[in-house]
Amino acid sequence: MQQYLAEFCGTLLLVLLTNGTVATARLARSHGEGSSWFTITAGSALAVMIAVGVSFSFSGGHINPAVTLALAIWGFFPLDQVPGYLLAQMSGGFLGAVLVWIAFWRHWEVTSDAAVQRSVFCTTPAIRSWPANLLAEGIGTAVLAFGVTLLARGVLPMSLAPWWVGSLVFSIGLALGGTTGFALNPARDAAPRFAYTVLPIPGRGDPDWKYGWIPVVGPIGGAVIGVGLTALLSRS
Repeated sequence: MQQYLAEFCGTLLLVLLTNGTVATARLARSHGEGSSWFTITAGSALAVMIAVGVSFSFSGGHINPAVTLALAIWGFFPLDQVPGYLLAQMSGGFLGAVLVWIAFWRHWEVTSDAAVQRSVFCTTPAIRSWPANLLAEGIGTAVLAFGVTLLARGVLPMSLAPWWVGSLVFSIGLALGGTTGFALNPARDAAPRFAYTVLPIPGRGDPDWKYGWIPVVGPIGGAVIGVGLTALLSRS
């Protein structure tokens, strides 16, 4: 039970701090309105660092359904724990998004652009093209999963976990994130997207579920490839 609670809390913090950074940068009359892409990327990386730091000793700090599934597929994680991890991660992501909504509750009514509101909860591609968007999410998550699995396999010291994973996300966001907004994680996109769908947000627009499958399928496929590369290295 401890590991599931850790995944829940870690993913909650991840979404609260990541999406909260976006809210600060995008919502009307926020002191941070108009902040740069660098600020959003740095805030996202710090959020991951904190979330992994909180959960790593108890659960391995997956905080990402794509990583959990990929580790299980390659035999690095027990299959019987996968459902509990996924439920904890998606629930944590949903509650994290709800807390962002509460924290900025007076700003929704003064933010007239529904697309800006939605961007706080979930990602949107800069250029809408499902093959390109799918590849971008897959490549970014493959890099992330490759690096994460080096920790899981003991190639890197466990004490580096928060710093290493946070640095990976920072680099991926700066290098590759401009295409899709770098979800890299279904719990960071699908769970908050569902929150946006059901919360009573003034002027709420379309949650864009037509795109919503990309930040789920892309990260899962990329994570399977990234973990697989580490598996091949370990066996060679």
